[in-house]
Amino acid sequence: MRIAICDDEKEQIQGNISLIKKWANKRGIEINIDTFISSEEFLFRWSEGHPYDLAILDIKMKMMSGIELARIIRKRNDDLQILFITGATEHVLEGYDVSALNYLIKPFMPDHFSKCLDKAYELFKEKEAGTLLIPQKGWLMSMSFSEILYMEIRGHYFEIFTTSSGKFRMKKQMDEMLSLLDDYLFIRCHRSFIVNITHVSSLARQGIKLKSGQDVPLSTPYVQSVTRMFIEYHYKKSI
Repeated sequence: MRIAICDDEKEQIQGNISLIKKWANKRGIEINIDTFISSEEFLFRWSEGHPYDLAILDIKMKMMSGIELARIIRKRNDDLQILFITGATEHVLEGYDVSALNYLIKPFMPDHFSKCLDKAYELFKEKEAGTLLIPQKGWLMSMSFSEILYMEIRGHYFEIFTTSSGKFRMKKQMDEMLSLLDDYLFIRCHRSFIVNITHVSSLARQGIKLKSGQDVPLSTPYVQSVTRMFIEYHYKKSI
């Protein structure tokens, strides 16, 4: 689970990190945490394509407030969960306007923070366990994201290659298909290919090797983004 903390008080950041680590260790959950001391710093990183599952935002920061940041996030993304932590109460209703997960007033009880993290994790797991509905001869088949190895677009149709159910066809454009998939699991790696990063065993500039032994092409414009996602998903350790 990828968590971003945005707060201009370093002590608050360290306190949040400590609570998150205790929560994750107790439940056996793997986490990655990135910290930011301003809304602008978060936006710069996030706009580069670094996805998060939960953003913990302070409201009163020196430049752009947490509420303003949340509004920008919501214009681009409806899925990122937002938890506000602040010493002020006057912005509670604005938190609802941006569909915040919750609003904690400092000083808060650690148990209250843990309950918010529990809720965020449950929503994260629901998203991770998502499915793709594939039309098949007049009926819809639900295909778990975890079963999809990679996809190739040919003309107006995608060939969808799976772990055990063979190959399926689905009429979609590239942007349409990407919008249906979880950007924590799937990434475009070629003009015609999308790969599920959880099934990738190794990368090279010449291509991608899947755990199943299959090869998927990797073209130059996508090398950096695919490499970064591969490293973050498989190897990045929590701070």
